[in-house]
Amino acid sequence: MATLVENLGKELEQIDRDYAAEFAGQSRLTRDLDLLDRIIKRAEGVLSRVGAIPVAAQGPELARLKEAATQNLELYRAERGAIVRAQEVGPTFESFSQEATSANFVFARYARHFAGKDRSTRDVALLGELVEELKQIDKRMTQLLEEADKKSSADFERDRKIVRENLTQYQKEIELIEKAHDTGTPEEQASVMATLANNQFQVYQTHFAGEARVSRRPALMMRVVTSLKRVRDKMKSLKAGGLDVEFNDKNMAIVDDRLGVYENELAEIRKVRQATPMTDIMGELGGAANKLFDQYRKEFADKPRTQADDTLLGNICDKLSEIRRQMMEMSWAEDNEMNARNLEIVTEQLVMFEGEYEAVVRAKASK
Repeated sequence: MATLVENLGKELEQIDRDYAAEFAGQSRLTRDLDLLDRIIKRAEGVLSRVGAIPVAAQGPELARLKEAATQNLELYRAERGAIVRAQEVGPTFESFSQEATSANFVFARYARHFAGKDRSTRDVALLGELVEELKQIDKRMTQLLEEADKKSSADFERDRKIVRENLTQYQKEIELIEKAHDTGTPEEQASVMATLANNQFQVYQTHFAGEARVSRRPALMMRVVTSLKRVRDKMKSLKAGGLDVEFNDKNMAIVDDRLGVYENELAEIRKVRQATPMTDIMGELGGAANKLFDQYRKEFADKPRTQADDTLLGNICDKLSEIRRQMMEMSWAEDNEMNARNLEIVTEQLVMFEGEYEAVVRAKASK
């Protein structure tokens, strides 16, 4: 029989899912404030019932539930204010909000792949890509700021400042990661190179294995190839410097073998993409996104967050982020109603998935 805390927790999760489905990542210009007010009222009801439980009966689980309900309620109220603001300002706010959303996706990927992780095991090429994304977001934000009225510019400035602060942090982090890769004894550095190679093999498995070539981003495959060449060169350098250990020699052979496979795959991806009309690629991207939506529903919908596989969910977020990036790049090259709608849907879903990922990590940490 479910306990009171379990029932309240399930109710809070359902409220949060309803909020994500109707508001997260969606156009604030078109959001229904009455619906959000009802969600706020439901969250207030959960918090009120938690507060009505006698202090003597409150344990750590209830305390965590109260904290989660409080945080959610603050989020919903803040969103209400943002919606009111958006509807006052108009389309300029919407354009800037899209850039802020893109920045948040970059921040989420950084948190997932770099924050609190051993620098010697991190993918510096991935971080370099995140840096380039933030540079482009900053550029577009600056252009929108020049077009905004004074009333809007203060809010926009704050968002751009956050982007620039993170950009500076990431650029410094690249230097620290590169330094970490060259730290330690030759044996330790060879072991680090093995880990970095395995990371690239995992990128291939996550983003390319079993997927249609036409929906894959050539630049991502190129990133994997370039990273592995860098690893191989470092392994060879260590050997030339006197390191004579069997595991390094074996790893060099494995990396060489994988490089041959991946370079061939890159050539095939480019060939398929060049022979496919852009509108067909757009359609394939939509189909790839739908597969991820189905996987999410199968693996995570209506299941307790404490039992969710956060690694799998993180991979889904990363893969959907790749699809969104391609859809955005194509939208800049060609106006297409189908792609525009798919991009909107993918953005909405990715916001929800990223929010769910954070909620799963918090839930599992609390447990």
